[in-house]
Amino acid sequence: FVEAMIEEVREYKVGPPEDPETRIGALISHAHRDKVEGYLRLAVEEGGQIIAGGKRPALEGESAAGAFLQPTLVTGLSSQCRTVQEEIFGPVLSILTFRSPEEAVAQANNTPYGLSAGIWSDKGSKIFSIAGALRAGVIWGNTYNKFDPGSPFGGYKEGGFGREGGLHGLLPYINL
Repeated sequence: FVEAMIEEVREYKVGPPEDPETRIGALISHAHRDKVEGYLRLAVEEGGQIIAGGKRPALEGESAAGAFLQPTLVTGLSSQCRTVQEEIFGPVLSILTFRSPEEAVAQANNTPYGLSAGIWSDKGSKIFSIAGALRAGVIWGNTYNKFDPGSPFGGYKEGGFGREGGLHGLLPYINL
């Protein structure tokens, strides 16, 4: 899995949004990129290893001035580390290990956030079982970040409150 993830992020093109080949655009500001890079330094201090990305890409022209950062994979962290617990809002993925579905659910739920989750399995029944135990607002099965605009969207805990979209998003505005 880790080797497949490394290959995947290495193929992501970092660049301007007008380029149809771009998969990762700039962060919102240079200050935010600096903050994300601070999280990467913290991940290493917490015992993690950056196994892909984590650097500013060499871009030319106007793009060279943007707040770009390569997509980054980090391994070797525990679920208690700040870089796992806090929202980084950058192209950073921490890969944690688990020995059972129950341990994976416990790690996923052991965070103050709960906006979204993704589950991959060869058995649909496993996806439904695990999804029922996760405390996340949106849970994808065998895909990630695919939205049906007619479905409600929202999170749990500090990852969001309430729902937007779909019938659940309209109910607060309807007097039945």
